[in-house]
Amino acid sequence: MPGNGTGKQMPESILHIRCGDDILARLKEAGLPGDRIRWADALCQGPTPTGLDEHEWRRIRARHAKDFYGMPYDEAMEFLRKQDENLLRFRDHDEIVLWFEHDMFDQVVLIYLLDWSGRQDVGHRRVSLICPNQHLGFMDREQLAQLYPTRQPVTAQQIDLSHRAWQAFCATDPRKIEDFLSEDTSALPFLRQALIRHLQEFPFVHNGLNQTEQNALDAIASGITEPKQLFQAIQRREERAWLGDSMFWPYLEQMSSGTDALLKVEGVGPWVNKPTEPSTRFIHITDQGRRVLNGEVDWVNLRGLDRWFGGVHLQGKHVEWRWDSGRHALARSY
Repeated sequence: MPGNGTGKQMPESILHIRCGDDILARLKEAGLPGDRIRWADALCQGPTPTGLDEHEWRRIRARHAKDFYGMPYDEAMEFLRKQDENLLRFRDHDEIVLWFEHDMFDQVVLIYLLDWSGRQDVGHRRVSLICPNQHLGFMDREQLAQLYPTRQPVTAQQIDLSHRAWQAFCATDPRKIEDFLSEDTSALPFLRQALIRHLQEFPFVHNGLNQTEQNALDAIASGITEPKQLFQAIQRREERAWLGDSMFWPYLEQMSSGTDALLKVEGVGPWVNKPTEPSTRFIHITDQGRRVLNGEVDWVNLRGLDRWFGGVHLQGKHVEWRWDSGRHALARSY
């Protein structure tokens, strides 16, 4: 522990990192020492190709934020630059505490940050991990305070596992992920299911929808019409909910556009109004949507696809890779 020139020991400096800002204020309210930052790029959506320098990486991620979420490009670039700048503040601290959880969003960011930390000169600094099998955002400050002493040092095995997982996630061939999953991944116990859930975002063999789109159409076909209720319904259909609402609405935008839309949206305004305001949008499944849902029509063959899945870019009406939910494995289209 560093001294202060008087022979006394200085208190250790701690940096808390969270992939969002949901618990940062509560960590302070709980009286936990240290600074708090977020690193919250949703890497489980959009392109993560290899071989890019720092600026080009931010540029392609900012373009995704613009095209998929509607975030202004310059604003996205500044957000990405600032969070990376904040990440470098680890140099000013004795311990870095990573606050993560079990779902796909968190696990993909976790392997990115562990891979990144493994390539830094951390020196005397400790890197610790808190990663329960539940959502941190639902915890109050007392529960978070109780978690803090349970943090564990990040091991060399976890760093190595994250390095190989991130390489597989960013590979142009998604079979690299399946190869990785054939190994022992127990050092990060929630990673396996997170990567399987990632593969389920590939279009399905039987109708071209991915798991999120399938869940949404199923819920709408069952009679749910209000966006807020729909978002809650698709969260309940997930074993480990991972989608934020701003990550979900683009799926609805895409399914409700064009002459062969799967959904019809009535009304205008934001997808979700304030709690005190009535809904102004209502969603219904179209006849085409029912045909796709029943497997009579293939959504990709009908409309085409232009989407990144980590390092894999699928384009056109005849894409190379799909997810076979029956075999629980990738299937290659020739």
